[in-house]
Amino acid sequence: MNEVSMVQFSHYILAAAAAVALAPASTLAAKIKPAGPNGPSSLNFINPYTAGKAPYANKGYAAKLEETISYFNSRGDSLNAARTRTVQRTPTFRWLSHTSNLPDVKTLIDEALAVQRSTGKNQLVQLVVYNLPDRDCSAYSSAGEFSLANDGLNKYKAWVDSIVASLSTPDAAKLSFVVVVEPDSLANLVTNGNVGRCSQTAPAYKEGIAYVIAKLQRPNIALYMDAANGGWLGWADNLAPSARLFAEVLALARTKAPGATVRGVVTNVSNYNQYIAPVRENYTEWSPSWDESHFVSALAPYLIENNFPAHFIVDQSRGGRGGIRTEWGQWCNIRNAGFGNTPTADQAVLQNQYVDALAWVKPGGESDGTSDRSSSRFDETCALPVAHVPAPEAGTWFNEYVANLVKLANPPLQPTY
Repeated sequence: MNEVSMVQFSHYILAAAAAVALAPASTLAAKIKPAGPNGPSSLNFINPYTAGKAPYANKGYAAKLEETISYFNSRGDSLNAARTRTVQRTPTFRWLSHTSNLPDVKTLIDEALAVQRSTGKNQLVQLVVYNLPDRDCSAYSSAGEFSLANDGLNKYKAWVDSIVASLSTPDAAKLSFVVVVEPDSLANLVTNGNVGRCSQTAPAYKEGIAYVIAKLQRPNIALYMDAANGGWLGWADNLAPSARLFAEVLALARTKAPGATVRGVVTNVSNYNQYIAPVRENYTEWSPSWDESHFVSALAPYLIENNFPAHFIVDQSRGGRGGIRTEWGQWCNIRNAGFGNTPTADQAVLQNQYVDALAWVKPGGESDGTSDRSSSRFDETCALPVAHVPAPEAGTWFNEYVANLVKLANPPLQPTY
């Protein structure tokens, strides 16, 4: 396709997305038939962030930030210490990424119930399930504990069963949950499905995600599959295949639990894209998805066409600043990133009928990957000039990095003294 044709095609995609975006919400909703064993009372059929519930501020994450507060206080920076206290009170997601995390689910439930009792506010607990066998098939920084060569899919299902058991207790029934399912996995199948390890993991990824969806059909749980970000799946050629794949996996879940459904998808998990960018970055040229709001509007019509729920949450935990990368593919511990919009479901901020909420899915301060070239999990992206070096292994607390997220937050964080 030549340059002129590409421009015309991109304009066509944008126009089509805009036309659908202007259609009455009732018309669009009519194309999505509610399904599921829990009926219309299920959180999958309402916006969980506007259902009279208070997203829970994770105490485990808040405890890690004490190091950051001490860091600022030791330098006489009382303002950023106070801003970090605000981060402590900001709802974030708890990632379940290893067998060792399983006891954390009960702890989280107990803590959230204590807050619910003391405040009288119904708590919405936010989780990420992230432990597929041969996880992170297109990279190495976040390789998981299960391997397909060692019965990884069955081990993964047993791990999921343990989570399901924890979320099926009488105490869990007193709370509400949002669960994000396996970031990056399906995106890898869209763009890297015929390459290397990803070509081998595709059946297991689909089966594993469908299993999670089927098992977590509960009236107090809203499920969001992962749709990567505008820089990955937002290109015009990727939109339709992405929607078809999401629908395929949901259909597979329904073979295991008839009527199973999800609330929608999450975008920008662990990435840096701004929600509404004031300036278009040069490297987004030709893409209809040059910020996450545009990505939502571009993808939604394809989801609707495939009878898949077109509701979104968008991660803005590190989406505060533009101008910090030279390519969209740069994803690891990017220097000069800042916390973005604090979580909200206010449409005055969202300005997009498809978006349920902005959230902080990635807990700011946990490393994306190590810059140590001798590590078996080293990924070259983590040593690029735009990356913060040195950096510890993925998931390890990176205090110097979170201190910068606080200082460079956009909008600036309000202090809590």
